[in-house]
Amino acid sequence: MKKIALISIIALFSINVSAQKYGADSVKCVENLSLYRDYYKQKIYDDAFKFWSIAYKICPASSEKMYVDGTNLMEYKMKKAETKEQKEAYTDSLFMIYDQRIQYFGNECAVLGRKGTDMLRYRSNEPEPLYNTLKKSIDGCEKESEAGAIASFMNATVLMERAEKLTEADVVETFTRLSDLSAYNIAKYEGKRTQEYYKRAQANVESVASSYLSCDVLIEMAEKNFEKNKNDADWMESTANLLDKKNCTDAPIFFSIAKELHETNPSAVSSEKMGIMSLKNQDYKAAEIYFKQALEMAQDEGKKADYYIELAQAQSGMGSYSAARANARKAAELKKNYGLPYLMIGDMVAGSASSCANDDACKVKAIYWLAVDYYNKAKSVDPSIADKANGKIATYKKYYPTKEDCFFIGIKEGDTVDIGCWIGESTKARF
Repeated sequence: MKKIALISIIALFSINVSAQKYGADSVKCVENLSLYRDYYKQKIYDDAFKFWSIAYKICPASSEKMYVDGTNLMEYKMKKAETKEQKEAYTDSLFMIYDQRIQYFGNECAVLGRKGTDMLRYRSNEPEPLYNTLKKSIDGCEKESEAGAIASFMNATVLMERAEKLTEADVVETFTRLSDLSAYNIAKYEGKRTQEYYKRAQANVESVASSYLSCDVLIEMAEKNFEKNKNDADWMESTANLLDKKNCTDAPIFFSIAKELHETNPSAVSSEKMGIMSLKNQDYKAAEIYFKQALEMAQDEGKKADYYIELAQAQSGMGSYSAARANARKAAELKKNYGLPYLMIGDMVAGSASSCANDDACKVKAIYWLAVDYYNKAKSVDPSIADKANGKIATYKKYYPTKEDCFFIGIKEGDTVDIGCWIGESTKARF
């Protein structure tokens, strides 16, 4: 009897679970789920929508996939809408799908992130609900925030500032926060496709916030928050990085942050910032030491290219051109499509014309051929610096050797010309 009773309880429990999942009419639910999925796979969306609507209504707890497909179907209906009123109604329904998904399947912060991204796309004229939805998503998910939510929240914050509901300082604080979230996930997903999503999100964050990131605003924010955050290594690093990125490193607050960081929590980042401070003071020897420390402590391979190029800048300032060239080349090896190392080497070569001078005018001026080789290399690997490279090329072409300069040592168009001194490289003659 006890066994029969137990079986009856299990059967009753199974019936209750099934009823909760598939609703009062489980046969009708399963039938409509199956039909909508078949049409959906065949991309017959009008028929898929008809059967999906029935399943969505009578058994909302039956399938989370139904909600994912439902957002796509609703967007399809929005595109096909013949009137503005129809489109608005479908848009409202799209947002309701997200809310109902949360009701039955949870995962609120992630789903709100996707809802907010669609709100940005279709209801950006209502910034406050858009902002509140995405803020709740980011607050809930934190480091687990999806790339789309990160990019969308930056856009929503700027829309709120334009509506005079937030300040410029709020935009900068959001930028700093989202940049930290992107950096965490870019490192977390190193070598995986997901990393690209976060890289694109960060590029969008920087682009959207760019006009707000003036040195005046950044410096004021840093000064206001320094004392209360001086023991927060994450805040100190992100603020120092932001000031550095926006070329606000002449500000006294940058020096204060760099020094505090290095004294209390020495790291690759703090060493780099001390190196930058030393460069600003033209203390190239100290800068060299700090950048070498940054390289020794670096855990982020992506940052090593930056440290090598900064080390090269310090060594160039000391006149140690051979060492500077070697480190600039290391930077280029680590970071593909990086034109700055070649610009730097070109500048060092061109700047050596007087110190490498000899009695032969052709050989002295041939240095400019080699410098232009480097400038051409720079813009070929990194089109973003083409204008800067072309400006340097135009400057140094004026100093090329003439045919008369090279006639007496037998150098003709296309000949290989060896450049001595510290350079020890060769180039092709052209007049």
